[in-house]
Amino acid sequence: MMRKYIDEERFDDKGADEYDEDYYDDDPEEEERADSAVVADDKIADLLYEIVSRMGFADADIEWEDWPDHVRYYVEGKDLGALIGRHGSTLEALQYIVGVINSHQQLVEHMIIVDIEGYRERREVNLRRLALRSAELAIQQGREVELEPMPSSDRRTIHMTLKSNPNVETESEGDEPERRVIIIPRNC
Repeated sequence: MMRKYIDEERFDDKGADEYDEDYYDDDPEEEERADSAVVADDKIADLLYEIVSRMGFADADIEWEDWPDHVRYYVEGKDLGALIGRHGSTLEALQYIVGVINSHQQLVEHMIIVDIEGYRERREVNLRRLALRSAELAIQQGREVELEPMPSSDRRTIHMTLKSNPNVETESEGDEPERRVIIIPRNC
């Protein structure tokens, strides 16, 4: 298992995915300082590893990255599809459990987002595309567009994507688990 903190400033022009051992131009002192800064203790990463390993995924690597309003934890490894679950249901449950434990033990102050094998990032990209297409459809047809029921984190992505669009407004309606986003064209 490996736990690693991702520091964007350290990568300069390189992205985190392009990081390699040659980045420090063979300066062992610089590489040693970077290694000590990269591998750090994080209580949420430890908690995530404990949960994931007890679920039978002991070879998972966990990295995290600080964002202005949250901390994002990336879980990578072999055959972690079962941790994602159908339509991300297991991933949502894992994030919920970690969030509840964090709120009781106050391990970190920021919101926690867990991503497994990049599933959540891919899902967010697809949701943003869906939001933009649906808003365009609502404007063209001059009527509300109702999206499929989705978890609160997915609804939030839709709302945030369309927040700055002056031609539509969004609202959620219904009761869980059937709660959905409605995209409403303005001036209709």
